[in-house]
Amino acid sequence: MSSESVTVMGPVLALAIVAALFSGAEAYGSGAPLTACTSQQPGHYGTTAQTSASPYSLTVSSSEYTPGQTLTVQITGGDFQGFLIQARKVGTTTAVGFFSSLPSGTKANDCDNVVAAGDNTATHSSTATKRDLTLTWSAPESQAGQGAIEFVATVAQAKPTYWMGIKSSQITEAASGGSTPTGSPQTSAPATTATPGSGATMATTFNLLLLAIPAFLAKLLM
Repeated sequence: MSSESVTVMGPVLALAIVAALFSGAEAYGSGAPLTACTSQQPGHYGTTAQTSASPYSLTVSSSEYTPGQTLTVQITGGDFQGFLIQARKVGTTTAVGFFSSLPSGTKANDCDNVVAAGDNTATHSSTATKRDLTLTWSAPESQAGQGAIEFVATVAQAKPTYWMGIKSSQITEAASGGSTPTGSPQTSAPATTATPGSGATMATTFNLLLLAIPAFLAKLLM
């Protein structure tokens, strides 16, 4: 290789490296890439997930969900910068439902490991520090019958420090028709109607007979 070639390739290689690093930083800073949907593995060059117990946990507002209604899930445990979260059918990587009303510094992704396309995944949109982040999630009525779910997340304290496989408790699907209303409606007893042979009817008949006796005796004496 000539010295001229080396001279030309040096700047080109340097630019390529800078571009790659910049691209990686941008991908992290603006949210998890779509390639991370199923594995939830961040594309942070030269890093691996922490093996220690995660300081973060997922707290869900209910132990049961009803298709068509919403619930919330909160990422707690201290400050963090990045995250990726889905509600998944228990024991699978299939995401269920949609996120809505996302707070500042977050956004939705439309992943492909899902029941239906839409805002089925939530992630960060900036590296601004976050704490006790609350997200709103719902399963539309069209997705009824998915069964028990759990929220699964990767949370990055900082770019090189992250935990994967963080799970919420399992949330069961409510029975069809939703929850039972509080209190039972009061039903009044039906009115009783006198029938022939009842006490009231017999008394009326007896009174009529008493009234007819004088007229009958008068005819006999004539």
